[in-house]
Amino acid sequence: MQSIFGIFITVLLFTSVSMAGGDAGLLAICNNLGCTPQEKIQLLQQVSNQCEIEVKIYKCEELEKDATDEDRSKFRRCDPQKLCDQVADANTQIGACLRGYRNSLIALGEDIKILAAGMGKAIDQSWEQAKENKKQRLQFIAQCEKSLECKRDLIKNVPSYSAATDEELSKISAAALFVEYESKKAYLQSIQRSVPNTRPPEAHPADNELTAEQKAKLLNLAAVIKENLKKEYQKYNCYSQEAQSEMACYAVGQVVDPLFLATATFKGARAALALGKEVSNGSKIMLRVEQLEKSSALTRNEFIKKYVDYNPTTVAQNEKFIALAEKGKEANAYFVNIENSQMKYLNDTIKNKNLVTSMTNYHKDLVLQRFKDLQKEFPDLRITEYSDFKSLRFAFEGKVTPEIEKRIQEIFKSSNDEFVKFMRDNNLIRQTDTPEDYFRAGVGNTADEAGIAARYARKTQPGEVVSYKNTDLKVDLGGKIQSIERDRVALRQQLANTKMLDGHTFQSEVFDIVRKNQGDPKAINLALMKKYSTSNISDETLAGLQRYVKNSDEFSPGLMVAKRENANLNDAAEGGFTMDFVGLGASNMKGTAEALAKSKDLDGVLAEARLAEKQVTEAVNKQKSFFEKVVKESVEPGKLKSICSGDDCVAVATKPLSEQEKMKVLNRVADSKYASKMRFAFVNDGVKSAETRNMLSTHGESIEKLLRKNLAKQFKAYKLDGLTFGVDMRTDTLNEGTVKLLMGQSQDVYLTKSEQARIKEVFKKTVQEFNDTVYKKAASARYEASP
Repeated sequence: MQSIFGIFITVLLFTSVSMAGGDAGLLAICNNLGCTPQEKIQLLQQVSNQCEIEVKIYKCEELEKDATDEDRSKFRRCDPQKLCDQVADANTQIGACLRGYRNSLIALGEDIKILAAGMGKAIDQSWEQAKENKKQRLQFIAQCEKSLECKRDLIKNVPSYSAATDEELSKISAAALFVEYESKKAYLQSIQRSVPNTRPPEAHPADNELTAEQKAKLLNLAAVIKENLKKEYQKYNCYSQEAQSEMACYAVGQVVDPLFLATATFKGARAALALGKEVSNGSKIMLRVEQLEKSSALTRNEFIKKYVDYNPTTVAQNEKFIALAEKGKEANAYFVNIENSQMKYLNDTIKNKNLVTSMTNYHKDLVLQRFKDLQKEFPDLRITEYSDFKSLRFAFEGKVTPEIEKRIQEIFKSSNDEFVKFMRDNNLIRQTDTPEDYFRAGVGNTADEAGIAARYARKTQPGEVVSYKNTDLKVDLGGKIQSIERDRVALRQQLANTKMLDGHTFQSEVFDIVRKNQGDPKAINLALMKKYSTSNISDETLAGLQRYVKNSDEFSPGLMVAKRENANLNDAAEGGFTMDFVGLGASNMKGTAEALAKSKDLDGVLAEARLAEKQVTEAVNKQKSFFEKVVKESVEPGKLKSICSGDDCVAVATKPLSEQEKMKVLNRVADSKYASKMRFAFVNDGVKSAETRNMLSTHGESIEKLLRKNLAKQFKAYKLDGLTFGVDMRTDTLNEGTVKLLMGQSQDVYLTKSEQARIKEVFKKTVQEFNDTVYKKAASARYEASP
């Protein structure tokens, strides 16, 4: 029984780490090697029990729940009867590995016909690169220690070991053999430098004719990655061994240096691409993307570190541009506006503001380098640059010829093309993203003309620069202005007996409710009824409101700020919090709608909208000043440092904040006119990664936003208007840990015990709703609401 017990321990240790089942020990049990049929049943039941425990630990059911029927067959099964059905022998493993490796090369653009003749060569190259990787040499040697094939490969050119038996080779450490390998390599290189290479290129077998040596190399490379996957990406452990082999070998083929991929870049999500399907023509692989935001984590971090704080313009340059822009047509200049048209969408879906900011800044860098060359070509031009979070703008003083206009078009297109290639080559975006659609450009004789042209460019082909003089633009936007006016008049008549009307249009909260619930008329109806105590609103009016708000927003002017601050928690090692302005977008929309109501043509709308924007900016600046005052006065001097950007602020702590201090901030805000106009997210000390701090705060803001939306269905608006919420992310790990709701309450608002309990219950459900949302879009989130 000693041997049987050894087999069982082997199996148990293996399953406790990887849940793959099916290693040599389990395979032996399933084949009745060294154990009786009765002992086999007992051992399999014990392995099954351990498996069931770990299925719960890793929450594999959640992962499998959204999988396709075909992919469900790739998940680990714990039933004793099915354990042996899923155990993978050597042939099954190599078959799965070859599928994954082949799929990865095709996904990188290799043609199948070329691949058939070069797969063996690709494996050999990956193997040689693995040996040369100095950073991960110890890991390579550790894997080589387990493999006779690897050891033999190391000394294949060393005569003194050429006749060594497997038994003799097993007694020599891989480290010692590696020294021999390095010495022999250096000797051969010294000879090759003095002798011309006249040997013909070596032939390599097709993918279905791989040598045993090449198959062994591929499995060894996959083994290195597997060990890292099991540690870095626990969900990987939910798959069967066959699926794991396919996934790991997909990873091997995804980069030039597989060992670097294993420990630095690859975190598990890319492996899921191996669970793909070959389409009917057989020339491409259609891959199902598991959107786990762990892919390319280090590369992403390095990219963010390089570009998140990149600011191509000085305050003086921005001020000069703003001065020219404010002159309008009197500036006698030619304006170019390039903007990230998808910034809000990217922030909401990627949930990583630093990454979105870095992508925008990288695109700016590409454009600016090309504009510097343009300046050299046309030295008589005076180019003034402006940059903010969303856009890059230029003012050209001097004669702008058709040739220069053509060059601007070429610059924008080539910058876009390079941006798209870089994003995809470095796996900085998701497979389903369309980076060619992110940036749009427009030109005009004023900054606002260029801005509206850039917005109109969203309707044109990617890479096209749209001119304000464009006939289609004038006709389309002129007709839209008339349509907006018809809707405004009709809606004010239909809502005349409500409290929604304000000025020439409606209350800013109306714009906010419609904007946030666009496409959901029932939600809009319910929110407006609760906010303004009105009766049921007709379907016709709800459709008109959605159309009116959407069309009006297309004329909102771009904001211009001379001094740019990057509000993040990069330096908040001791913790801190973020504050996001609530309803700022609605205020801008309200101002634009008022401008549209006062004007009858496009030129007039642009002029009036700019005046309205200045008023909104002044109000926002007052709100920022109030925030900075609260931060300064709520804690001991020097404990918090506040930084505000265009539409959000952060407070960085020099010492950890207590809950009492956090509550003091929230109560100060709740007792002001900004009670429901600010959302807070707190991050504790002890979070080592700057990226994790920023992601935690983004998750906190998203939870607060969702909470307000859910509470609006159950509470009167005046009560919510007197509450300030802060989501306290009490964890140092992204996507898991405790989350607590902190609530500042105005002295004018009274909540019953029942209402307080209901808020806590809604918060608990909101956290789970957020988890479900993140699971569908990115990595699995497991936050838990604190009592």
